[in-house]
Amino acid sequence: MKMSNPVFEFFKSQIGREVTAAAPPFTQWLRGTFRKVEEGSMTMEFVVRHEMLNPAGLLHGGVQNAMIDDVMGMTVAALGTETTFVSLNLSVDHLGKSREGDRVLATSRVVRRGKTVVNIECELTDLEGKLLARGTANYIRTELPAFRPLG
Repeated sequence: MKMSNPVFEFFKSQIGREVTAAAPPFTQWLRGTFRKVEEGSMTMEFVVRHEMLNPAGLLHGGVQNAMIDDVMGMTVAALGTETTFVSLNLSVDHLGKSREGDRVLATSRVVRRGKTVVNIECELTDLEGKLLARGTANYIRTELPAFRPLG
């Protein structure tokens, strides 16, 4: 019998919605909208805003990293673990560009789920599927209690 997973169910209930005030402040700043939530995978949409641009007028690489890391972190949180997993490392290849007003999708996928480390990847694409960035990371188990949604 499969156990209830309130974090997964919460994220699934948010499809079509922008992140709420229950999210950490940085996640709120990114303003992602949940598009797809599956076990071990998640897709969020982001709008490139003026404050996300680099001096060339393109989506800043650090913001791309943040989008990728945030979606991967939520994907790991939705696995239903008893403790929090945090990023151990993050590697991102910046392969394309986007401008203010563009919409981008961050889609994660758990590659390997161990007891201590979760390996995960995420692609950042435009709405037509053109690859903008690809990231991989390892998330490591801590002794901190796992995230639990409010309500």
